[in-house]
Amino acid sequence: MILPLLLSSFAAGLIATAVMVFFLYLPRAWQGATYDVMGALGSAMTGRENGQSRFMGTTTYFLVGILIALLYGWIVLALLEDPPVMGPSWPVFPGAPVHIDLLFPLLGALIGFVHGLVVALLVAVIVIEHHPIVSYREKVRLIPSQVLGHVVYGATVMFFHHQFLQLLLSLRS
Repeated sequence: MILPLLLSSFAAGLIATAVMVFFLYLPRAWQGATYDVMGALGSAMTGRENGQSRFMGTTTYFLVGILIALLYGWIVLALLEDPPVMGPSWPVFPGAPVHIDLLFPLLGALIGFVHGLVVALLVAVIVIEHHPIVSYREKVRLIPSQVLGHVVYGATVMFFHHQFLQLLLSLRS
């Protein structure tokens, strides 16, 4: 049970974090305001704003995304137990070769919303106020982007966990 969870968490976490980063930086496509999360994280660790700090921020962000995916994976495993922990199921394409259940991305979006609020508020209060670079101290852009990013992350990671864990667990049988 541990190996499928680890493999699924790595893949789903990597995909979901990439999708989250895409949504965090999407407003740049129309010259909208964004909060540079990778630059802020890296420069908070190094105290400098350069390519090395941005690389460190990006690497750390993706590693944390993979680790957090483990928590979401445990939820999916609990829901996949026989008998299932939760009763509702909303299949999208009944009779398809792959079972796609709308419950997982919706539950992931809900968990991601709460996760995003907690992260945004903690980062805004603890990190942003004490950030070594003044340009990264703007909270107004951080909070909405983090909440939206985490909603997208939650929906994506739960969807892919559901798909990957079904496959990996069926291979063990």
